[in-house]
Amino acid sequence: MIVDRDQVRQRMHVALIEGRSTATLWGPRLGVRWYRFLSGVLLGLACGTKWSGLYFVVFFGAMSLAFDVAARRQYQVIRPWLGTWRRDLIPTAYAMGVIPVAVYLASYAPWFASETAIDRHEVGQSIGPHSIVPLPDAIRSLWHYSAKALQFHAGLTNSAGNYHPWESKPWSWPMSLRPVLYAIDQQNVGGCGAQSCVKAQMLVGTPAMWWLAVPVLIYAAWRAFVRRDWRYAVVLVGYCAGWLPWFADIDRQMYFFYAATMAPFLVMGIALICGDILYSPSKTGPQGSERRTLGLIAVSCYVALVVTNFAWLFPVLTALPISQQTWNMEIWLPSWR
Repeated sequence: MIVDRDQVRQRMHVALIEGRSTATLWGPRLGVRWYRFLSGVLLGLACGTKWSGLYFVVFFGAMSLAFDVAARRQYQVIRPWLGTWRRDLIPTAYAMGVIPVAVYLASYAPWFASETAIDRHEVGQSIGPHSIVPLPDAIRSLWHYSAKALQFHAGLTNSAGNYHPWESKPWSWPMSLRPVLYAIDQQNVGGCGAQSCVKAQMLVGTPAMWWLAVPVLIYAAWRAFVRRDWRYAVVLVGYCAGWLPWFADIDRQMYFFYAATMAPFLVMGIALICGDILYSPSKTGPQGSERRTLGLIAVSCYVALVVTNFAWLFPVLTALPISQQTWNMEIWLPSWR
């Protein structure tokens, strides 16, 4: 998506030099955009992995159109919004809508090829032979199969009496307040040099990073909306695509591992802030050199803290045998128990 944005601006720059930016009210055509096409392929694979990839299709599709409006406005298109509507909407819908659907269906190729897959031949059995919208029987059977899966998971609600000891809600995910304990063994475990050892595997975010999520998001919002820094806007779009939609049905059972898709964008946000600390252009000369040195020290210390923190948590991330005392020291918050 970022490479596509850069490529579009290169093409708009050429159009401006050649005088084509103002040839029509809506600006020039941008040609085939292979990187956006590739984004659609990857988003389709995301949906094939987990349906929540659909949230990223919607958020990134809107972001792509926002990039196009900004590019047309910057390169002097007379009517940038109209130009985006006329020139970019349909290609965006194709690349970010049709392509992901096609890739998602392709991910079910073994299911389509099988004669014994679950619900593979439901047309004429549990569903009627005809449909309002003419679709192949295989697609209708897949729709039925998917609808059953969705109905099952939608019914896993707290109000229906479904509870899990490691369940968490979205407001706790940014700071990893309620991790997920996958497995724990405290009976006759050896290998740690103590009489009684613990082997546990827990999904928990490194506090040196995750506990900074709220200030990072606030700073990113300030940079995006006040300073108009598109880089932080991208971070917010990706992070919110993996987080905000889960608030729509808060009664459902949810777990911290849903926040896995938020992690890359948190890392990007922190990296951008570290870059701002290192390369701030506000001062030059001796003062700028001194500030860069101090910034380099601060960023290096922070990275070292993150690595050390991760190394400390490594035994509970990978189920290495540790003593009971060490296990107690790994549990930093009451909500981690």
